[in-house]
Amino acid sequence: MWDILLQAAAAFVIGAAVGYGFATIVEALSRAFSKLWENLVIASQEIFGYLKEATKYYLALVAQFLDNNWSEIESYLQQEFGYRSEWLIGVFRDGLDILIAIADPKQEHKDPVVISITALDSKQQAEVQLPTNQNPIVTVLTV
Repeated sequence: MWDILLQAAAAFVIGAAVGYGFATIVEALSRAFSKLWENLVIASQEIFGYLKEATKYYLALVAQFLDNNWSEIESYLQQEFGYRSEWLIGVFRDGLDILIAIADPKQEHKDPVVISITALDSKQQAEVQLPTNQNPIVTVLTV
């Protein structure tokens, strides 16, 4: 599973270099992941107030990554937590690395599954607003 996620992360990096056409990405997402993007943007705005276009684009790439890889991710999550229709999704920065934490909202005692998707380059680091793990962007994904 992890080698497929690493391949997807490489495609994610290439996509991040293209530009800020987040509307096109969001339109192509399935309904659940389009709603996830919307909720990530809302949660980010609550943290930062104003969001740069680069941040909206990057969050669209996060939603796209999850949408494209959800069947494999969900299979792994079901082994760890059992079947769920709702997941807590957290997105945050740890240095230059961007991490996605996925947790079962009903099992707070279990550690989340954390996926490292890519590191930001210096240009992206200046343009993309992401919080640290002390105050992550958190929302619910309903599948």
